[in-house]
Amino acid sequence: MRVSRLVIVLSLLGSPLARGEPLQHEFLLFTSAEAVGTFDRAAPLTQLPDESLKADLLFTLQYGSFKLFGEYLLSDHEADLERFQFGWQLSENTIAWLGRYHQPSSVWNHEHHHGQYLSTAITRPAIEEWEDGGGEIGEGVLPQHFTGMLIENSRSVLSGWSLRTAFGAGETPVITPRGMEPFDLLHPSPAHGELGFQARAALYPSEFSETGAGVLLAYDDLNAVSWPANAALKFDRVDLALYGVFGTYAATSWKVLGTVYYAKANMHAASPGMDHYFVVGYVQAERQLQHEVTAFARLEESSDAAQSRYLRLYPTFARARYVTGVRWDFAHRQALTLQGTDSRTLSGHFKDIRLQWSAALF
Repeated sequence: MRVSRLVIVLSLLGSPLARGEPLQHEFLLFTSAEAVGTFDRAAPLTQLPDESLKADLLFTLQYGSFKLFGEYLLSDHEADLERFQFGWQLSENTIAWLGRYHQPSSVWNHEHHHGQYLSTAITRPAIEEWEDGGGEIGEGVLPQHFTGMLIENSRSVLSGWSLRTAFGAGETPVITPRGMEPFDLLHPSPAHGELGFQARAALYPSEFSETGAGVLLAYDDLNAVSWPANAALKFDRVDLALYGVFGTYAATSWKVLGTVYYAKANMHAASPGMDHYFVVGYVQAERQLQHEVTAFARLEESSDAAQSRYLRLYPTFARARYVTGVRWDFAHRQALTLQGTDSRTLSGHFKDIRLQWSAALF
């Protein structure tokens, strides 16, 4: 695919493969502008702004075995230091990070981060939404930003196959009436989360192959902060366990990727906690056509989402979503994307159409 070179460069920015002479540095800037229109709306909340502007800067500095890596996102509705990590190259294959990182058990966010140009589709799957989007509660339902330690490893196994693993342990976000709030390095608050653990392991045919498959694990304790006493759901903590499998097949003109999550949420209150289970999955197919045009479609489905007390905290969560669109790479590292979406949320349904310009600048 045409963005594979950017994906490789991005992986080198934050992976144990990037070694070399002292005082190395790399910068990437992703920009995007988007307009959105909704119709057939039968949902009280959609969390869709009419338009948005974004600039996402990724940078790394390396001196010998030590590395500094960061990502800063600036948009018309937020400005945030999304990642800031100090790394130490433990070996040729392993690097340990301290700081704020993206949880490794989200493959979609691990590959695309906040750079819109890296994603063929305009939107990410509902289960992969960022938890710190701001506004009314109803953003991402899984914690995505942690502050702590992350260890990444990539090594050759099984006669040339590549085994890539990542393990993280850090402070979890807290749940507030506005949604989940992870620890903010620039504006720390007194409220703090508990300890969460995340892991990912996958096999790939070669070192830089996109084709591969793996498993995901996570366990997070999420504290409730400033939760109203008269709220319909009363709780003070959620134990969230996550298990998943994922896979990607990338050919010359085809790409198919998918993930399935099985989640168990135990909400603690004055009465004994109750476990609620739900399953969420998605599959996306991309077909590269002539004249630098790519067609794509994504199906998102869930099971037992409406019965989950935990998911009731997020009324705009899409229990089902159908996405189709086309992307045109019309210039050097610039693209126009048109996308239509039919979303079935826990509180209603709506359709939307989006037009986006995105670019990658070195």
